[in-house]
Amino acid sequence: MLKLFGRLLCLLGLHDFHVVEVTFSFGMGGNVSKIECRRCGFVTTRHD
Repeated sequence: MLKLFGRLLCLLGLHDFHVVEVTFSFGMGGNVSKIECRRCGFVTTRHD
């Protein structure tokens, strides 16, 4: 039941992200983090 509720939250856009990979850079680009949802496996990037 709890797993079904978590998947419903993912469908609404409320993911449970954790950091998979971080790429450090200098200058205007900044750092880039690759993050993944623990419940549904959705992967995206975040610019810091």
